[in-house]
Amino acid sequence: MKLRVQLIIEDRSGNATTAEIAAIERNCPDDLIGLSLEEAKAMTGAAQRAMVQAQAREAIAAGSVCANCRRPLRKNGVHRIQYRTVFGRLDLESPRFYRCRCLSTGRLSSSPLAIWLGDHVSQELRYLEAQFAALLPYGASVGMLRAVLPLENATSITTWKRHVISVGERLDLDAHRRFPIRSTLNAFGLPTRNPLQAIGIDGGFVKAANAPSRQEGWFEVMVAKSLPRSGSGRVLAFVQRLEPNPTARMERFLAEQGAFPAQPTTFLSDGGDSVRRAQGEFRAFGEPILDWFHIAMRMTQLSQAIKGLPDVPGETTPTDHINEGLRSVRGAKAYLWHGSPHRALDELGKLTWDIGTATDRAREVQGKLKEFMNYISANVEAIPDYADRRRHGEPIATGFVESAVNQVVSKRLVKKQQMRWTPHGAHRLLQVRARVLNSQLRTDFERWFPKLRAAPECVRIAA
Repeated sequence: MKLRVQLIIEDRSGNATTAEIAAIERNCPDDLIGLSLEEAKAMTGAAQRAMVQAQAREAIAAGSVCANCRRPLRKNGVHRIQYRTVFGRLDLESPRFYRCRCLSTGRLSSSPLAIWLGDHVSQELRYLEAQFAALLPYGASVGMLRAVLPLENATSITTWKRHVISVGERLDLDAHRRFPIRSTLNAFGLPTRNPLQAIGIDGGFVKAANAPSRQEGWFEVMVAKSLPRSGSGRVLAFVQRLEPNPTARMERFLAEQGAFPAQPTTFLSDGGDSVRRAQGEFRAFGEPILDWFHIAMRMTQLSQAIKGLPDVPGETTPTDHINEGLRSVRGAKAYLWHGSPHRALDELGKLTWDIGTATDRAREVQGKLKEFMNYISANVEAIPDYADRRRHGEPIATGFVESAVNQVVSKRLVKKQQMRWTPHGAHRLLQVRARVLNSQLRTDFERWFPKLRAAPECVRIAA
């Protein structure tokens, strides 16, 4: 059995030309059934080449006459242009033409093909590069796409990185542009409820490219994740020291999910120094709240330290002072649970006098106690009535965002990836990765390049 695959190209005047795509021979019934992957790659590459060359001829023909007086333009020479696509690299002849004599301004010569192509990389290829590089290392992404697409000589790892970084730069600029949104009113003419329950904020660390050793030189990445009332949340990530306007970025992040600045949003964090600064920058959009889980965890550690205190001579029961210390910790925890941080600090302050500094173990507990008191003091304005929030079904912990740090940062930039990153490189890749995880990257490309959105509508499959 012999099979011939041809591409019939019909121009605007109705003239048709035929391009030979492939000739396949099968010896039935012992031969391969259907197409092999290599045959399919060769066929799509040949079809792409024939289509682009036909389109290029039309673009050159249209650009070889003056748009003003319709006279043919004088040729200035011919050079070759390499155009990289999803289905391989194409080498195209690109003639240059002199400017028409009826025009007194503009370039002396130009290439219609270069103007028509714009960038020498198809936007579909850029999209695939960004999509895969956001999820996998660059080398693995190149190898995976080359296994299923005719990408030989179409791209390299260095070129791939450059393209992804340029996409990240564009996404970074978009993140600071205002997103148009109008408040939705209910039947009573009042704004509807905020679609987000909370925004969780946490930090992750990435190895710096100029680190002197594996134990030194890390920089922090801020990660935010939304907790919507219905559906799945979205993520946001950026290198904090490179972010000049975090409020504009957060405003767009909220607006894209239907929340506008007039609707107060809860911002949960673990209360660390850098995360607290980031949380404070978003105070205009809502209420900062300290994560209850971190309070409870620190108090558990404090209780364990108190249990290890040595006996005090003269006590009727050797563990009286330990039990008294544990009661004080439980009392402080109850005050914090009901939103009374100042009373909790008073209770812990009395405990410092009871423990004293007579032994090394007591001094060690004193250090942990003072550290916890400083932690509460620094976050005193972010401690609500947790009991009331719990009764009303409102979030009080950041477990949902801690998994996002692992998903956004660790899996791609840290774990199993023995790579070092520059802050700028990590920042731009994180913009791409966040949009991919949010299933928004294709929408971004279709907004930048409307032809990507219209392309599938022009295809009709023969019955």
